[in-house]
Amino acid sequence: MNTLTPRQQFILNELINKKSCNANALHNELAVSVRTILREIASINKVLKKYKLTILYYENMNLIISGERENVKYLENSINSIPILWLYNKEQRKIAIVCKLLLEKGYLKAPYFSYKFNVVMGSISQDLDSIEKMLLTKNLYLIRKRTYGIKIDGSEWNKRNVFIELFFNFKPFEYLFSFLYGEEIDETVEAFFKDIFEVTTIDIVKKAFHQLDFGDIKVNDVQYFNLFILTLLAIKKTKDESNISLPEKIKRDMQSSKIYEKIKLLQDELYESNIILPEEELVYLCLYLNDYKYYNSYNGNIVESDINYEGISSELITGVSKKIGIDITKDKKLLKDLSNHLKQTFHMLNLGLDIINPLVNEIKEHYCQLFDIINNECKLIFSRYNIKIPEEEIGYIIMHIEVAIQGKQMFGRKLDVLIVCPSGISTAKILNNKVKALFSDIGGTDISPIHDVYDKLLKNKYDLILSTVPINLGIDNVIIVSPFMTKENIDEVKNFIFRIKVANQSVTVKSSDSLNFNATSKEYEIINEILKNLKLRKVKVGTFNELIDYIADDIYKNNISKSKEEIKRLILKREEKGNVVVPKSGMALLHTRSDEMIIPFVGVYYIDKSFPMSSEGFSTENVNTFLVLLARNNESNYILQFLGKISISLIERKGFVETLKTGNVRKIRSCLIDIANKEEATDE
Repeated sequence: MNTLTPRQQFILNELINKKSCNANALHNELAVSVRTILREIASINKVLKKYKLTILYYENMNLIISGERENVKYLENSINSIPILWLYNKEQRKIAIVCKLLLEKGYLKAPYFSYKFNVVMGSISQDLDSIEKMLLTKNLYLIRKRTYGIKIDGSEWNKRNVFIELFFNFKPFEYLFSFLYGEEIDETVEAFFKDIFEVTTIDIVKKAFHQLDFGDIKVNDVQYFNLFILTLLAIKKTKDESNISLPEKIKRDMQSSKIYEKIKLLQDELYESNIILPEEELVYLCLYLNDYKYYNSYNGNIVESDINYEGISSELITGVSKKIGIDITKDKKLLKDLSNHLKQTFHMLNLGLDIINPLVNEIKEHYCQLFDIINNECKLIFSRYNIKIPEEEIGYIIMHIEVAIQGKQMFGRKLDVLIVCPSGISTAKILNNKVKALFSDIGGTDISPIHDVYDKLLKNKYDLILSTVPINLGIDNVIIVSPFMTKENIDEVKNFIFRIKVANQSVTVKSSDSLNFNATSKEYEIINEILKNLKLRKVKVGTFNELIDYIADDIYKNNISKSKEEIKRLILKREEKGNVVVPKSGMALLHTRSDEMIIPFVGVYYIDKSFPMSSEGFSTENVNTFLVLLARNNESNYILQFLGKISISLIERKGFVETLKTGNVRKIRSCLIDIANKEEATDE
């Protein structure tokens, strides 16, 4: 048995212990292809020859060990079980390494990981190289010292964001969630949990969660499982005295919310096991669960944001409708649901919280065209709020849009059906009339005897074929039914109609996605006026309020706005919501929309001395350059897209920030014209 690899030993163990195993289940459990599983079984069979045993396949890729019972017993006694950690694939191993390092206060030695995962030091070294690059994108740093070992350095906020993100990437969500509530727990997931957290703590938290009731507060499975991980994390961090630190205002806001009352009930359950979490940790748990409805809620009164979420949603829906060639702009439910969803999204992203979507990769693969379209539209819209929408959030938006598309298509063309019935024309007509009465989605129907089926299929294309006898046409849209349509027949046809309509959906991308789409001569002139009015100012001020006062006054004196005080008020109000700093740039984006603006405005303002301003995850950044983008409430999509492309360029256009910080008026205008002329924001 020593000639078998750990993965082969695992497969053999599964077959011995469970008597039968499925190749597809092994493929999911080991995170390798079915083809790899079959190759491994072929290798195992070579070893099993000396035991006069073999692994056989039977229906649906199920596997069994075939041979004399005594030989199977002898094999069972001779094979040694292996640690599950040895069976991690490369990505799972890297996730486990990072999660372990993120929870450690001190250093860990590289040989520790080599021994734990039963791989050579060269593999661990390559893993660490890859991990180091990944962490840099998350504002974390891998410290590697020959004498001390390895550790991860950075803010506690960023460490926890990365921990949660990686945890959800370890294995598909259904396997993770089954660890909390499933009857059959995946061995790999169980080993992962027990390697990261103490077994006793896991059992305590599981018991507490089984008692937890959120009442009228809606918490989906992703949020629920996330809370489970965060609770384990909070207990570990409290034990190690590595608790997170949050601003007092955030703590006050959360402590007055309804969700905090539920978290306190969780604390009560944990208290029975002598686990006491500090207030910061309880508030941190609230942040990931809190809905916009309960944010800034004092004495039961909800304080709504000044952001027009319905307007943003409408703009997004309109843009997507144009690109896919399907008008979903009149879908009131979509507008309402998307507006509510974006409220929570803004809340989370403004706080610097990660959006968690375990299905994002599947969504990207299944809706690749729609993903690109919505991603581009979101860039144009949300960049005006200095918010970068992550792929996980694009996935959720796609689900809202997709429901509307399906609903629209359900009311589209009806299906063509061929009815095959050898029992006679009268029986066929009975079936035909019944089908038309039962299914409103079925339009044209033809009736055919068996001998004419192939001629009918050559002349016509049918969405569905209903036959009262089994027929082999070599196609998969045939359903065998009773002439009188049993309940089972009806259900099967209903399911087929739903599947075929979803499968036949088509997203048509317009050949041109340029900024000039449907633009008018008046809109061209407005852009020219914006460029003409571009302001570059060097300002000597002592406070941020003084700067905003100067900007509002400058715009008013140049007849670009009708009210200095209103523009100042709106800019300050927007700044209070956060996310005005462009990360790692020393620049902030100031924007608002008001009918007090006579014409849209773009300006750049420099200060001699930097201001420390709030950035991602409650961190601060020194800012000395301010890009100001102002528009009217009823601005056209063309103008808003232009301003959106300017915002996107702060992140995606190489050298744009530097041009704004050091360029003269001519150079910046030239850059803005180039941005306006680009057909695709994603091409920049």
